Amino acid sequence: MKLERGPELSESEREEILLEAETMVGMAEAAVKELESVLNNRRINLPEEHAVRFAQDVFLYLRDEEEKVKERVRALVS
Repeated sequence: MKLERGPELSESEREEILLEAETMVGMAEAAVKELESVLNNRRINLPEEHAVRFAQDVFLYLRDEEEKVKERVRALVS
């Protein structure tokens, strides 16, 4: 859907969307690295359920951020 509207966006709008997408990917990568770090730290006893909950919270946060970006893209295209 975004690809179909891509040509309608200005260069600055495309750059803004790309920057937001890169930021979200960076946030996801940082969250995964943090979770791996906590899980690999033998001094921390993190029950699996807490690790899973953390991962779910990160996913929900990123999904909400994705929706915000999509709304902004729709507003730019309209």
